Formats: sequence, structure tokens, C-alpha cells
Amino acid sequence: MTIQANPFARILHLLIEMKRIHRIVYQEIFPPGAIALLVLTFVVFTREFGRVSRLFIQQGAEAGLVGELMISLLPQILVYTFPLSFLIGTLVGFSRLSTDSEVVALRAGGVSIYQMIGPVMRAAVVVSGLTALLTFWLFPLGNWRFQEIRHELGARPVQSEIKPRVFFEDLPDKILYIEDQVLQTQEWKGVFLADSAAQEGERLILARTGRLLTSPDAQRLQLSFQGGLMYEIDPEAPREYSWNRFGTFDVPVRLPEERLRPNRPKRPREMPLDELQRDIEQGTPEARRFALVELNRRLAIPVSALLFAILGVTLGARHHRGGRAYGIVVSMVLAFSYYALLESGVEAAEDQVVSVWLGLWGPNILLLLISVFSLRMANTEGGLLARINNHPLTRSLRRALRKLAVKLVKAGRLLGRGIRQAIWRIPQLMPRIARVIDLYVVRNFLLYLAMTLAVTLALYYLFTFFDLLNDIFSNNVTSGMVLEYFLFLMPQALTLLVPISVLIATLITFGVLQKTNQMVAFKSCGVSVYQVAFPVFALAVLISTVSYLNQEYVLPYANQRQDNLRSVIKGRPAQTHYTPGRSWIFGEGDRLYHYSYYDPDRDRFAELDIYELDISQNTLKSHTHARQASWDRDSQSWVLRDGWRLHFSGTVDQFEKFTATQVRLPEAPDYFEAGVAESSKMTYGQLLTYIQDLQQGGFEVDDLKTELYTKLSFPLVPLIMILLGVPFAFTLGRKGALYGIAAGVLIGMIYWGAFGVFGVLGAGGLLAPLLAAWGPNLLFASLGAFLFLTVRT
Repeated sequence: MTIQANPFARILHLLIEMKRIHRIVYQEIFPPGAIALLVLTFVVFTREFGRVSRLFIQQGAEAGLVGELMISLLPQILVYTFPLSFLIGTLVGFSRLSTDSEVVALRAGGVSIYQMIGPVMRAAVVVSGLTALLTFWLFPLGNWRFQEIRHELGARPVQSEIKPRVFFEDLPDKILYIEDQVLQTQEWKGVFLADSAAQEGERLILARTGRLLTSPDAQRLQLSFQGGLMYEIDPEAPREYSWNRFGTFDVPVRLPEERLRPNRPKRPREMPLDELQRDIEQGTPEARRFALVELNRRLAIPVSALLFAILGVTLGARHHRGGRAYGIVVSMVLAFSYYALLESGVEAAEDQVVSVWLGLWGPNILLLLISVFSLRMANTEGGLLARINNHPLTRSLRRALRKLAVKLVKAGRLLGRGIRQAIWRIPQLMPRIARVIDLYVVRNFLLYLAMTLAVTLALYYLFTFFDLLNDIFSNNVTSGMVLEYFLFLMPQALTLLVPISVLIATLITFGVLQKTNQMVAFKSCGVSVYQVAFPVFALAVLISTVSYLNQEYVLPYANQRQDNLRSVIKGRPAQTHYTPGRSWIFGEGDRLYHYSYYDPDRDRFAELDIYELDISQNTLKSHTHARQASWDRDSQSWVLRDGWRLHFSGTVDQFEKFTATQVRLPEAPDYFEAGVAESSKMTYGQLLTYIQDLQQGGFEVDDLKTELYTKLSFPLVPLIMILLGVPFAFTLGRKGALYGIAAGVLIGMIYWGAFGVFGVLGAGGLLAPLLAAWGPNLLFASLGAFLFLTVRT
């Protein structure tokens, strides 16, 4: 009996065919989804490697505790990346099926769009369940454990943030400055402390050495000074000053609230479900509102995975030329829009601007409407979409776009012809660049590089936006300022992302050549692997050169601007020395300036104090105070008004008051406008000069030397990535581009981790700075060269 005559056989045959279709669907969506999950996680953790390395090496944190800290961060990331990676996998998989006309074949075989959605919805239910597990259990548990670990580490993060020759302002009512630090013992040399919490008025402490002491439970801090001078003065009664020398002096420090052991009530995002329910039933109106917002948020995020499944199939199943690139781009746009709306709804609901239901479920309802519309359009060949497509206005718009495209193509051809003619005039380059194979490989490499860089940059911006979203709403930051911040953040983001993008582009380019047997064809024509790879290496040299120029001439100034903008977005002042009452800056020689306000347009100070001191000898020579100070351009001096001056000598101290007096100081107004530069905001020459000045003063500069040599070694990372990527591509090429992306991310994680660990070892004096900066490059370049030489040419 044939299958056609037996209904049971037909049903069995149909079930078998549907299982095959399901297996094909799963094979298409799971690999890109897993790769997306890996990439998303890597992009987020890239910013954490340095901090974790410092905790592990410098602060003596146990490896298990650091590992637990990283694990506690995972739920906060996976809550977003699970649904997002599933959307990317679905869109990428169905985009590939659509591009290869497999969707058309399935429809021709009687498989509807609803049947295609079936297996995806089953997977979406699993993803939604895992996301719910994260939001309801692991997410609050990880948040609370993260806080506990921070408090178990106690004051160690404070210690790590105190850096030589930088004012440390995070201690309540205190400004701390150290000239040098012995990293192995954490002892300070040449210490200055301004304590405004003293009962007698203002207190200054100069000490030969000092250190930070913590209690056994890491809940109390104490600054311990040895061999110094303590100076106290009441600004309202300056004659009643006092100073004395001490052998040992301790100053207790009141820890900020966030440093204390978390005996506070849990925040909603740290509460398990039963505690949220308790607040909803028994809490205050405010606690009830916040608990309701958090509960609905934990429900809304898992539901988004189900809606992403419908959108992924319906958008991916449409015929388009973009392939996987289309799926990735559309996924990023959808995810960014959805999560931005969701977090905005959370803020609006917490501020009682909208109801909890509308704020939290509005984005899902909008996503549902888009999904239903997209599903309807995907299930009908005509309908609304066809009417829109055949409308006269649409046809006119298409014609205009087609004419514009033709003009752009003509202009591109003219430009290309001019470039080719210029190249042909250079005999030395003509034999290499004019070859068809070189141009073909370069074109593919640049295409994959642009796509990879665009995706990684979008991911970097996406998570940075999530990190700042609460501050943007809380501080009423304008959209123009946010866009300006992201613009000035781009040089830093490109510096971090170009190496991994180059590696992934290399793996995909040569992996595709290997998988499609194009390398076999090249070899049969007498073209070796080295010849094929040469143009990509030449491009890597160009990319490394551009990276160095970006790091030297763009990044220092962009970092200054984006740091200031980030401070404003976070609600902090753009520059600490413009903050009233907390403005400190060292002048040339032994002068220290403290002022409440400085107007750079009028060159005028308010409440200016000038200290002549010698920190290394813990000696205070004089203290001058003026209520106002202004710059006299004619005499090129400062005019101090309504103040007094104290001179300290070995025997008799002198006190004098003045109404107005002129003083000549080396520091002109532009000195105070310049601000304080950090190594990341200096060019190579500026940092080198700064290091030489510090070395002449006898300071330890291993950390700065490591950063100096890194400015030369890091731009070469793209070249080393290609050296590593080419042999790996030929090894993994038969498995496809997605395996190349996975390998690229894993190699990048290992390389990035090595760079961070070597840098911390160099900064801590455990490794020579030159070796710390160049060690990862030498190590991975040697590995890449060895693998490259083993490739069959």
C-alpha cells in the first residue's frame, strides 16, 4: 500500500518531515544565538577585566571571591542578553533560509508561516523560562551577593583608588594627596591631608609616611601617619591658629554608607519573590509602588522572548539581500528600542508619571502589535503591504531612489577609476595591488570588518546606554548631551573594539575562502597562502598606524571631553577643582592652591588659600588667604584682596592682614584652566616628559612606564590578531563563519585577559614595565607565527 493510499502513512510521513523541518530550524537559529550570547557577554565583561585583575593581584582578594564576584554579575547581564541573543539567532537563521530560497521551498511544499513559527515558539518558551528563572531567582540573588562581596572586600577598593599625585576626594570631609606609594606594602610617602571635619576649623596634616588601616571586619577605616606636622586654623579667627609636630597620629574615617556592611533593607532589585510580595501587601505606599514596578518588570522581560520569536521569524522569512547582516542589524535596532522603552517605563512608573501597568507593559503591547502586523504581512502575498508597494507615491519614491543610486554608482566608478590610475602610476605597487585576487580578498575583508565593527560598536553603545539610563532620567540630561557623549566616546570604543573586529573579520574572510574551496583554486593556480594573506597584512599595518594616530592625537582630547560629559550625566561636577569648597591644585614648586570658585572668563578667584609647603619634609612655610583674587594683565601679577598672611619660621611666626596686595606667582590664569591630566589623556610625548620629571624627584613610576610602553604596543594588536587569525581560519574554515566568530571571541577574551594581567603586574612592580607592555604581543605573535608556518601553503 502506498503512502498516498494510506492516511496513517501520510500522517506519519508528515510528522517525519515536520521533525526534519524543526531540526533544520533549530540548526539555523541555535548557533548564531549562542555566538550572540558569547559576544554580548564578552563586550560587557571587557570593561571589567582591569578592575578584577587589580582586585586579584594588588588587593590580595582571594581567587574564589573574585570568581564569585564575576558570577554574581552574570545574572544582571544575562537577563538582557538571553532574549536579545535569541532574537539575533532567530533573525539570522531565517534570514539565511530566506536568502537561499529555502523559505520559498518550504511554502511551496505546503509549510505555512505558522508551522515555521511552531518550533521557534517551543524554543522561545524555554528561553522565556530561563529568563524568568534569572529575573525571579538568580537576578536578585546575584545583586544581593554582589553587594555582600563588595562589603567583604571592605575598604580594599578604597585603597586601590588612592593613586600617587592625584587628589583623592572620596573620603567624607577629607582631601588626601600622596606623592608616592610602595605598591608591595601599600605604604604612602609624602602625605598631605586636608580635614574639614575638625572641630577647631580646618586641619592640615603633612606626614613623612602613612597608610590606610582597616578593622578585622573591614567596616572601619583609619588613616595612620608617621613623622609629621599638624596645622589647625579657624578661618573666622585666623590669629588663633596652632601647629605642632607628632611622631604618630591617627585619623578615624567615617565610611560612606555604600561601604558599610549591608544592614540596610534590600532594594527591590535585590529582593526574592516572597519579599516583593510582602512589600506589596504590607509595605508603605512608596515601597508598594517600587515593589510592583519590580515585579512587573520581572514578568515583562521573559514575555519579550515570546514576542521576539514571532518577530524573528516574520522579519527573517521575508526575501532580502542582506542575509545574516540584515538579521543582526534589525535585531540590534529592535532590542535597543524595546529595552530603551522598557527602562523609560520603569523610571516613569517609579516617578508616578504613568501607571505601573502602562509603564511596564506598554513596550510589550507595542511589540505585540508589531508582531501581529508582521505575522499578517508574512502570511499573505498581497494585502496591505502589496497596496503600499504599488501605490503611485511608493513607485515615485522608488524611481527617485533608483536614480540617486545610479548617480552614486557612477560617482563611485569615477572615483575608483581615478584611484586605479593613481595606483598604476606607482610601478613598485602595481604588481601586487593590481592583482584580482588581492583586490578580492581586501574587499571581502573590509566588508566583514565594517560589519563586525558596526555590530560590536552597537553592542558597546547599547550596554553603555543601559548603564547611564537611570542617571539620564534622574538628572534631566538632554538628548543632545547624550549624543555628544557617545560621539566623544567613539575613539575610546574603537580603540577597544578594532582589534577583536579585525580578528573576527580575518577568521570569517579566510574561513569562507577555505570552506568554499576557493583556497584550493588559488593554490592550483600557483598562489600560496602567504600571497593571499599579504594584502590583509598590509591593511593591518595601515589599521595599526591609524590606531596609533587615533591614540596619540584624538583619544587624549576625546577622553577629556567624554569624562566631563559623563560626570555631568552622573550628576557630578565636570571637574573637581571647580567644585565649591573642594578645589585643590598644586602649582609649580611648593605651592598648593585651594579655592571655592574660579571664573576663567574674568580670571578671578573666590576664597583663595595659598600654602607654601614641602610635603617630602612635612614642612609648612606660609599660609595666605584672600577673599578675592584677580589677575592684573598690566603687571602680570595676582591682586589679593581682604585677606591675611601667616609666615612660619623656626622661632617666631608672623601674622599680617592686608586690604589689597600684589604677588607675582609663576602660575598664570591659563594654568588653572588646564586642569589635571591623566595618562589616558596625555600623548606619548606628554607622558614621557611627565615620567622624566617624576623620576628626577625620585618617585616610583613603574605604573606610568607600563602605560607609556602600552601606547606603543597596543596599536600593533590588530596586526597580531591577523597573524593569529589566518592559521585559525584555515583550521576552522570548514565549519563555517559562525565558528570563526566564536573562535575570534574566545581568542580575544584570552588575549584581553593576558593584556590586563600583564599590565597589572607591570604597574605593581612585579614585572619590568617594558615586558609588561610588550609581553602579550610577543607571546601571541610567537604563537601566531608558529601556527602560520605550519599551514600548508
